[in-house]
Amino acid sequence: MKILIVGAGAVGYNLAKQLSKEGHDISVVEKDQNIIKRLSGKLDVRVVSGSASSTAILEEAGIKDADMLLAVTNSDEINMVVCTLANGYGVKTKIARIRNPEFTDDEAIMHQNGFHIDHVVNPEKITINSILNIIGTPGANYVADFVVGDILLRGFNIPPDAPIAGKKLAELKEVESSDSFLIVAIQRNEALVIPTGDTVLKPNDNIFILVAKEALPFFLPMVNRRADEVEKVIIYGVNRASIELAKKLEEQRVGVTIIEPSKEKTEQAATILDKTIILQGSALDIDMLKEASIDIADFFVALSEDEQSNIVSSLLAKRLGAKKAIVLTVDPAFVPIVNSLGMDIVINPRLITVGSILQHIRRGCTLSVVKFQQSEAEVMELVAEEDSKIVGKPLRDISFPRGAILGAFVRDGVMQLPTGGTRIKPGECVIVFALPNAIEKAQSFFVGKKD
Repeated sequence: MKILIVGAGAVGYNLAKQLSKEGHDISVVEKDQNIIKRLSGKLDVRVVSGSASSTAILEEAGIKDADMLLAVTNSDEINMVVCTLANGYGVKTKIARIRNPEFTDDEAIMHQNGFHIDHVVNPEKITINSILNIIGTPGANYVADFVVGDILLRGFNIPPDAPIAGKKLAELKEVESSDSFLIVAIQRNEALVIPTGDTVLKPNDNIFILVAKEALPFFLPMVNRRADEVEKVIIYGVNRASIELAKKLEEQRVGVTIIEPSKEKTEQAATILDKTIILQGSALDIDMLKEASIDIADFFVALSEDEQSNIVSSLLAKRLGAKKAIVLTVDPAFVPIVNSLGMDIVINPRLITVGSILQHIRRGCTLSVVKFQQSEAEVMELVAEEDSKIVGKPLRDISFPRGAILGAFVRDGVMQLPTGGTRIKPGECVIVFALPNAIEKAQSFFVGKKD
């Protein structure tokens, strides 16, 4: 497929890297010369320098022959204009990253034939939902939901006193409701691995599980002996995302305090939020954190636009008694660094955005893609096509690629764990975890011969 990517920041770069690896013909338009040098030196893609709003530049990049356009610059307006121009050139599929909620609401103008955008991805909306899911799942440090069925992907760090610490995965089969969850990956130190029945769960392992939504309350005590309800959240920074998050938490009757250095922004937030306490000051100020009652905070959420302040304030908040810290980092390169500092949860909107866009590009019926921030591994929600290799045979007779695992499937609306005798039916949804070298091979098992 010929794909034109407009904007080569973190989102565009990661998309170009992944899609070129998958064999697509990729062209990229970017005007920042430093980014162009980085892109040209590392990836085998065509790069055109210039403004994406120029028809001459778009034509040089091959828009006339493009099957798909990905508009992922930092400007909502440019992304919208480029999609409109692409429609004039007959580009079949146009995907845009749009952050302003005024443009991404259900009744927004672009859904009424305004800008010819086929799929809109809003990083802020995805980020807020991720944070709310983490806050709503005691002990979780990673969350993702799927389209079909009530299947959840959750990540947990195993504390030393967790009931499952020191146990083999095979021993968990004896636990009640064990047919409603499956540990699909373990991050131990820097390595992300697929476990076997003989794998022993160790303290401080990060585990990733697929679990039926109704079974989650039964699983939580296995990793947390005591799970308290969230009563207080402190947010650092006033912006669209933090205000929207505070609104949602107010609706859930959670006590919210926002800390913001700018007087103008605090006044703006005060006109929008009814029950949130808003303090003007720096989250790097110990006295300010104490005034916000950091010692009784269940979560400290750093959402300011200053990346370094987010990291430092979160470390300080943890030292002063906050139970957990969620850090927003815009640069994907910061994710492993922040993780190494012992932070509870690190969220990178740009990597989340890449996963959301990939689901619209992949061959076959890919309903969703979750990219792991710690590596290039993925969890894919795939629909088995009629004459695909996965359909009809017992799974024990299928040579599924090493580095991938069929985690769960949905039959009659219910999550089930596969066994050697399971036969996947056409149209059934299957959740697959795959390490980077197995992603494309695993996906090929679900694509029909006609594709």
